[in-house]
Amino acid sequence: MTRRAARSGTSSRRELARVLRHPVLRRWLAAALAAITVGGSLHLVLTRPQPDEVPVVVAARQLAVGTTLSARDTELRHVPPDLLPEGFLSAAPEVGASLAVPVQAGEVLTTADLRASALLDGLEGEVAVWLPVTDAAVATATVAGDRIDVHSPVDGDRVARGALVLRPGTGEEPGLWVAVDEGTAGDLAAARGADPLGAALLVAVRATGG
Repeated sequence: MTRRAARSGTSSRRELARVLRHPVLRRWLAAALAAITVGGSLHLVLTRPQPDEVPVVVAARQLAVGTTLSARDTELRHVPPDLLPEGFLSAAPEVGASLAVPVQAGEVLTTADLRASALLDGLEGEVAVWLPVTDAAVATATVAGDRIDVHSPVDGDRVARGALVLRPGTGEEPGLWVAVDEGTAGDLAAARGADPLGAALLVAVRATGG
């Protein structure tokens, strides 16, 4: 380093020190540092789990049915337990587990989401069938336990009567998991195959007890 450069560096440091000693600037710097400290503390308070919250696994992004889950597909959040559905996951699913239903970003994952056969627990002699529906309002308005009739979109014939809704699926791929006997499952498959547009079965919700 030359003497000229050394003198220039020393002069710059002195000028900086002089500026920092200015009372107004010092007050601004103190206020800024205080704001940063308060902001950081507030962030920690807001993100820190509350004593009555429990860990729950949610989808990190929108996931299609059949997705093989990887570590980046889910994340852990803390929420009050009274907001959670039955069978919610409190730990990340095993890598390689696949989804039985489509889920939205932020949606809580349950054991039924990962294993379609779990939907049939307690039901004998029935199989679970996924029915895509073209009208998302049908899936949104239907809940587990509803009974539905399914009609062919080609000729209007009823191919399933009083099928039990196991679980609705909303989002960009709306549909219904329903429980039917194997014969009705075959009829539904034939009806879907006869539909030139595909997956446009008409769903009619039956009155309770109907």
